[in-house]
Amino acid sequence: MIRIRGAYTPRYLDVVRDGSVVEALISFYRGVEGKTIGEVDWRELVISIGNEKLAKLLRLVMESRFYTTVARVPPGVNPKIMRIKLFRVVNKVHKGFAPPEKRFRVTQTLRRYLKAEGILLDPDAIMWCTYRDMAFLKRVEKPSVRKVVEEFNSRVFNSILINSTSLHLTFHNICSSAEVLMLLGRGLKYYGGIYDIRRIGDSYRVNIDGPRLLLNKPSKEYGLSLSHVLATVLPKLYSCREYWCVDALIGTKFFNMYVRLLSSHVKPLLPVERVNAPTPVFDTRTDTYVYRRLRMLRLNVSRVTQPVEAKDLVYIPDLKIEEAGKTIFIEVVNYWNREYGVRKAAKLREVCQVIKNLIVVADDRMRQFLQGLPIPVAYYTMDLYEPWGPLTEVVDYVKRMVEEL
Repeated sequence: MIRIRGAYTPRYLDVVRDGSVVEALISFYRGVEGKTIGEVDWRELVISIGNEKLAKLLRLVMESRFYTTVARVPPGVNPKIMRIKLFRVVNKVHKGFAPPEKRFRVTQTLRRYLKAEGILLDPDAIMWCTYRDMAFLKRVEKPSVRKVVEEFNSRVFNSILINSTSLHLTFHNICSSAEVLMLLGRGLKYYGGIYDIRRIGDSYRVNIDGPRLLLNKPSKEYGLSLSHVLATVLPKLYSCREYWCVDALIGTKFFNMYVRLLSSHVKPLLPVERVNAPTPVFDTRTDTYVYRRLRMLRLNVSRVTQPVEAKDLVYIPDLKIEEAGKTIFIEVVNYWNREYGVRKAAKLREVCQVIKNLIVVADDRMRQFLQGLPIPVAYYTMDLYEPWGPLTEVVDYVKRMVEEL
């Protein structure tokens, strides 16, 4: 981390600036390929990199994607079962304890036992064959400077999101604002995220709850989901000429750390093309069910393609119904956990103060959180992970709301 004016900036790698370091890393691994972990002198890697912490991180990158450790297990031998048998022999012959000075005698005893079992192997080859230092390095993907830099930056980026309390994205309205907001809203809805979008002058500010705020703990699964959502909008932000930034707050009992993850001046090389998956027609299976059910009820329902702005609040509903020249929005609310239910209900109470033409279709498990909501709510149930419910009351809600509007 690099501290600049009270905020920290991650130490990303750059293809041009750090190209020689990455090339030295690739050359080192090319030279030790086929050796065991224990045979490699890792101090040489630290010397060639020049930084011990950076060398450890780069080693993690190389051994998680480009190289793997392969244990050389003798054919036809189950190491786990064979170890149990050998320990039983030691317990029986040497009463459970073999001092170092008797190691040769113990080894001879085990070798005779293995020979009687028809296994002509050294006992050490079985006892230590799955030990990490005895595993061989095998290349599974050819590394390049660009790939290593992408993988390193991605791991740094993801580690901050996994431990974050909240994320804050600020960008100018000329940065494909409608498309960026829709991608963020759809992606966060798909992964069960809570967000708030505000318009401040000519800019938008998106506040996203991180794992520490939503789940009260770091979460690798949710952090990687946030990474995927942000990666879908990075091509739009990287091409924007106006200023934009992505900040993260990491808050614990002992300290608060503000991290400038990305900005118009900090554009690390990230594997955007590997995570920029096409957006599905509907965000969740429940949205699909609600859409089809409302169509069966002869309502003119369609998907919302533009964010709705009311004063300084920007809202992205799931569906809209057009009736008698009036537009009514539909918000589909799934149930993830109790923390999500509490925060989602609070968000809906804030939204309905500004947007009156809104109907909520929610999971029945959200009933306890949505009681007292001043807008109509229809409920469905989940049966074997499939949503089910007649939703006929939505027709009455629409008629009543059209008359009021």
